[in-house]
Amino acid sequence: MVWSPRPARAVPINPAAAPAGAAAPAPPIPDSSIYFPRPSGVDTSLAGRQKRAREKLRMGKALERAQQPAAAILAYQSAAQIDPDVAEANYRMGMLFLSRNQIKAAAACFVQEVKHHPENQAAARQLGIAYARLGDSNSAIRQLEPIVRKHPEDAEAWAALGFAYMGAKRTGEADGALRRALSLRPGVSAWHRDLGVVLAAEGRGAEARREYRRAAELDPHDATPWINLGNLERRENRADAALEAYRAAEVRDTLSPLPLEGQIEVLKGAGRTAEAGDIYRRWLERRPDDHRARLDAVRLFDERGRSDISLEIARQGVREDPHSADAQLILGMALQSTGDWSGGLAAMRQAEVWFRAPEDKARARALIGSMRSQAPDSLRDMFVADSLAHPEFLDSPVPRPPAKP
Repeated sequence: MVWSPRPARAVPINPAAAPAGAAAPAPPIPDSSIYFPRPSGVDTSLAGRQKRAREKLRMGKALERAQQPAAAILAYQSAAQIDPDVAEANYRMGMLFLSRNQIKAAAACFVQEVKHHPENQAAARQLGIAYARLGDSNSAIRQLEPIVRKHPEDAEAWAALGFAYMGAKRTGEADGALRRALSLRPGVSAWHRDLGVVLAAEGRGAEARREYRRAAELDPHDATPWINLGNLERRENRADAALEAYRAAEVRDTLSPLPLEGQIEVLKGAGRTAEAGDIYRRWLERRPDDHRARLDAVRLFDERGRSDISLEIARQGVREDPHSADAQLILGMALQSTGDWSGGLAAMRQAEVWFRAPEDKARARALIGSMRSQAPDSLRDMFVADSLAHPEFLDSPVPRPPAKP
């Protein structure tokens, strides 16, 4: 298993984040389930279709009130299929997709709403926001600039435009748009946070710190201003200040890996690897299925000359999930580092068997090939027997060892 280390990432600007506690993305709705059968004797006239579409729209709203979003989406889809010109159906469907963080599906709905009802300012704004969140900054700018010209009092549109400008590296315009949004609606934590990101990108660290701290004051439960502040302090080589900010973020969000990643990078950069190891242990207690973090921890302790701790961390991963191919692969690497070549080879072969994707199997075989190329002559017979048992290796070149970070 070969992964590169992950530096702490800046939390992206997001002027229209999904509400806190939003559900995970919904599974795709099977095509067969989105069509409602047409009963016999249905009025197919324009008036009849419009009436049935309005009924489906009312049904969708009732299902929303009953907190049944998947069923509401089905009703809105049916309404739009019966009468594409029915107002609100696509807009409300898009907002439900947004609440489930399905941005691409939401954008498609807003496109249809704006196409049939260009006067719907909320839908037009949400389409621009969706483009920005999808990383299509130019489309977002084209969508949002006419809105703020026509409705200069629309604070949300200004904030979204600021996000889009930032994505297009137009930081000066992003600064102006976000300040305009805050002048229209003061005290929005996310907009202060976003302005902080813009200022940090412009090298205006002191101003960025003020915006991050203002955002944290306005929303004491939000970890993202603290993460961004930690990133800023780390970039400016202020290790203690960065650790303080990342720890504040961790208190507010114990599930996110970002505060932990930040602390680890700061500690490793300062040569405080023992403390970094403690952070990895805390991380794996909370997220035992995070195989990337487990591999990074195994490598850290191995580099410190504590292969015994590396091996225990790897074995704990197998205990947590005895049938995980990733956990087996990490165990194989840890066993090899302790000198147990036979055990390491067996674990890697087990991982190869359990992996399903061809690229994952190839990854396991590459590590086995690397192990074989590094093995001492005394183990030649063991690897010859392994090759005979797995003839796909006989005519293949020995893979190069994976690069270490």
